Amino acid sequence: MTDTNALLHVLEGLRLRQMTATYKTVAETIGLTPPGQIQALAMLLEAVQEDDARLGRPQRAALVIQNGKDPIPRPGFFQQLIALGVYQGRDRGAEAAMWHQNEIERLYDPIL
Repeated sequence: MTDTNALLHVLEGLRLRQMTATYKTVAETIGLTPPGQIQALAMLLEAVQEDDARLGRPQRAALVIQNGKDPIPRPGFFQQLIALGVYQGRDRGAEAAMWHQNEIERLYDPIL
């Protein structure tokens, strides 16, 4: 199992380049393979979310998005934020998209 260090390295690279990446791309980049590739990544992302929430930091896991028409994280990302007390809203739709966009802007701030 890959530890969170490889994931944190990828997330920091995305942040510095002001980019997002899909779950599949990030999973492959850190060496996760099917079956269970996305589930393993989700577990690592949840650990990062917990750390960021505890430290009051912007949610670096927001840089990982789903492939498709809604370029935001999967509902599980938002459900984890709700459980951590970081976000109070729906796990999909306009409210989630707006929160995600605001978080991305916080992450791209060069002062971070």
